Amino acid sequence: MKHAQKRTITSVTRRFQTQAGIIACVALGVALSACSGMPTDFITAADKNLKAAPPRSSMVFIIHGDADYTYHTPDGQERQADRRTLQGARNVARQNKEAEVYIFHQRPAQYRFFVVPIPDGEFLLYRNGAIVQRDTYWRGDGSSRFDAEVELYRQFPTECQTNPARFFFYFGHEISEFDGAGYDESHPERTCNVREFSEGLRKFTGDSLKFDLLVLSTCFGGTPYTIGALGPYTRTVVASPDNLHLSYFDLQAFARLGELAPDNDIPRFAASYARHTFNRLAQEVQTAVTVAVYDMHRSRDYLSTVERLYARRLSELQDSPPGSVEYVDCSEEKAFVLPGMRDGVTILFRPAIFGRSKSTRIHSGWQCCRAVQPPDTICSDSSEKRDMK
Repeated sequence: MKHAQKRTITSVTRRFQTQAGIIACVALGVALSACSGMPTDFITAADKNLKAAPPRSSMVFIIHGDADYTYHTPDGQERQADRRTLQGARNVARQNKEAEVYIFHQRPAQYRFFVVPIPDGEFLLYRNGAIVQRDTYWRGDGSSRFDAEVELYRQFPTECQTNPARFFFYFGHEISEFDGAGYDESHPERTCNVREFSEGLRKFTGDSLKFDLLVLSTCFGGTPYTIGALGPYTRTVVASPDNLHLSYFDLQAFARLGELAPDNDIPRFAASYARHTFNRLAQEVQTAVTVAVYDMHRSRDYLSTVERLYARRLSELQDSPPGSVEYVDCSEEKAFVLPGMRDGVTILFRPAIFGRSKSTRIHSGWQCCRAVQPPDTICSDSSEKRDMK
């Protein structure tokens, strides 16, 4: 991780420095115009849209790639995935006139007077195509992952007279199946793993609701443990079982959601969206491209069959040193090739244009972890490790 010592010091002293920033803000109110409220016309528009008709769809975006998530296209152009995804989410929010859209985005590290850090999270709320709330917050607030986002989400509930289609989007690094230490560069003392991620989903949905579609735009999102942990909180998942190489899923297909899914046929829309984002990825990257759609109801029998087997595998690898665990297509592991493996899974796959796996033609849609045996397969270059997230 970059500048680990600096991040740790920032994390420990943040609250003290924030208090100093508040004092400075009071003393120098004119100079710190950021402390002032929203313009009157903005507040009027916000109040109008907050009271608008109940939405037909509700979307939650969490965009987290340390605010500098980049990749390169085949022709060498650098793309800033976080910035591109934030722009895409805002376009989706503006163009869906019958939707509410909650956007949580990690901001780059910034300092007031060069020493006082400012909040590292940004919250945007759109209703009926207009922004009605914008605020900053500390992403590390709360005792567990997503506590800060959930608190903001609950501050602006919708009094729904109908049952809107519900969507959840997560863009970021691989979510670890193990302890998740070192996931977040801004908060190196905290972890992020599959268990904590699913617990965060539970807080968003409550005890009685589910998301209709969850888009998990991370590397290795299609493991039996990951998909099984998400099952209680969503009906359909679109994820990449393999590596995304910093490229992120595309959002253009959601720009006119009402036109594409007027009857709330989410499985059909998920299949169309998966094809759309697969085609875009296949044009932009030379590595393997895998995009899968998981129907949680149809895949539950296979997941329940392999649950204990995969849990045992995770337990065996729990204390493995970095670089000694790899992910492969579960079809390469005979123990996981069981009846019903392909039930409820639609997989779109294109092999890498180069390398040992370029002749591979199929993928099961499931990714499994296993111990690496040959020492030459362990990544030693730190930049390569980051590109694999």
